[in-house]
Amino acid sequence: MDTVFDTICFRYLATGETSKSLHYHFRMGASTVRDIVYETCNVMWNELKATELPTLTHDSFKEVAIGFAQHWHFPHVLGTIDGKHIKIECPPKSGSAYYNYKQTFSIVLQGVCDAQCNFISVDVGDFGRHFDGGVVKHSSFGRALYSNSLPIPLDKSICGSDPLSYVFLGDKAYPLLRNTMRPFPRRGLDNVRRIYNYRHSPARRTIECAFGVLVGKWSVLKTTLNMLPENAIKVVLACCVLHNFVRRREGASLDNIESNEIDNSWFQMEGNTSATIGRPGKQALDIRDEFAELFLTTLSVPKQFDRAHLTDIDS
Repeated sequence: MDTVFDTICFRYLATGETSKSLHYHFRMGASTVRDIVYETCNVMWNELKATELPTLTHDSFKEVAIGFAQHWHFPHVLGTIDGKHIKIECPPKSGSAYYNYKQTFSIVLQGVCDAQCNFISVDVGDFGRHFDGGVVKHSSFGRALYSNSLPIPLDKSICGSDPLSYVFLGDKAYPLLRNTMRPFPRRGLDNVRRIYNYRHSPARRTIECAFGVLVGKWSVLKTTLNMLPENAIKVVLACCVLHNFVRRREGASLDNIESNEIDNSWFQMEGNTSATIGRPGKQALDIRDEFAELFLTTLSVPKQFDRAHLTDIDS
């Protein structure tokens, strides 16, 4: 890619400057600047996605599970999932399709991340009016999950327990399924359920931290994107793949995330949790109860997870 084109694109993504501002700085037409940004973002996504967001495999899921057990003391977790609204100008003739509960227009970025806040899957472009549980159903990741075509490891015993499923963690907007856990409702919490929520919450917040770091570094995502949804998708995908590219090459981890690196402005009520989720099946309820019992006994908080123990749990 041309160096000037790269400079224009990176400056746009990092600062969120308008094309009109950049066209004065680089002495190019505003429409030319926009075309450069869209084309460069598309090239970055196509060139980097194979290395920074590779196809999920059985072995890669095992590594993710080990990371969550080691850093967050929650075994058998394959990733945490959540959605983020990316504000856009109302597309022409779109009606209320992109109008969200925040009374703005948006497309939805659905992300799944590992224990180090790196994305392992992203889907961008769903209508802003959809809630998180609906977005996952429409996404390629969700379709693969619900059709049992993801390479999820087989159920395995944890410290002598009955075989337990590998799961993704979501908030209360997501359905409770065999491979998707959400916290217990706040009403009627006993000690067992309260401890489960205590373990579920910090592990799940890795996806919120990932979004916070993403927005903090690529400030264009703080602005309202004045472009068509198909171009906004290119910009968001480029930011996601650059998020992984930069963090892995900087050796970034949870231990060295600076507080000022995370943009907290989106954390408040980011997910629409008002939609009704269907009643979970007995199998999913039993799996969550088994995790809860383990956290109260065998895997209580003082229990330390060393690498050998983790390999035994998640191999």
